[in-house]
Amino acid sequence: MATNPSVMTREAGTSAPTTRPARRRPSLSHLAIGLAALLAFVFNYLALQNRDATTLVAIADRPIPEGAPFTPALARLVPLPADFEGIDHVIIEEDIAGFDGWIVGRSVAEGELIDRSIIIQPGAGDGLRTMSIPVAVEHAAGATLVVGDRVDVISIVGDQPAFVALDLEVVAIAERAQGGLSGVGPYFVVVAVTSDDALAVARAINDDSIDVVRSTGAGALHAGGD
Repeated sequence: MATNPSVMTREAGTSAPTTRPARRRPSLSHLAIGLAALLAFVFNYLALQNRDATTLVAIADRPIPEGAPFTPALARLVPLPADFEGIDHVIIEEDIAGFDGWIVGRSVAEGELIDRSIIIQPGAGDGLRTMSIPVAVEHAAGATLVVGDRVDVISIVGDQPAFVALDLEVVAIAERAQGGLSGVGPYFVVVAVTSDDALAVARAINDDSIDVVRSTGAGALHAGGD
């Protein structure tokens, strides 16, 4: 008796059986990319929520020469961390308008933070002028002068030291070092002067022969005497 090969039959209207593809597990690289994207989102969110962590401070938008009147147009504002060590020494956004018209006590390089100590209020009161004296530390009481001190100025006149200006009030001290925030180096002593004092001191500066001596509490002298 002949045998027929076995065949698979299916009922009418049914589809052929299919095989489901195996589910792939995410690779480590995919997990790393997802984690990086999540962290970036979190950090951006926190940055937007924590704007108080930075403070806008003034830097020179262009070189500012010594003696120039300060205006907000000379500066631009950049963010710094609010806990920046020198934040109390620089001009911040809230204060910049209040310094309009003040005098820049030393030159400021483009991009340099603008230190409050170099911005001097114009005029010295009592009809006096203000004048900056560039002087090395070793010729200025070892950089121990402070605002309110009285100083005398000594210069070499005819090969002999002489007092050329007496009892000048110190109205500001401006460090010459870049940034003006740290370190002690040559600096400007800003003093209140009469017109005659200004001419005498200018002559001494021009001769590159100058010493600034603290005279607070000292007895009276006469310019040109001993």
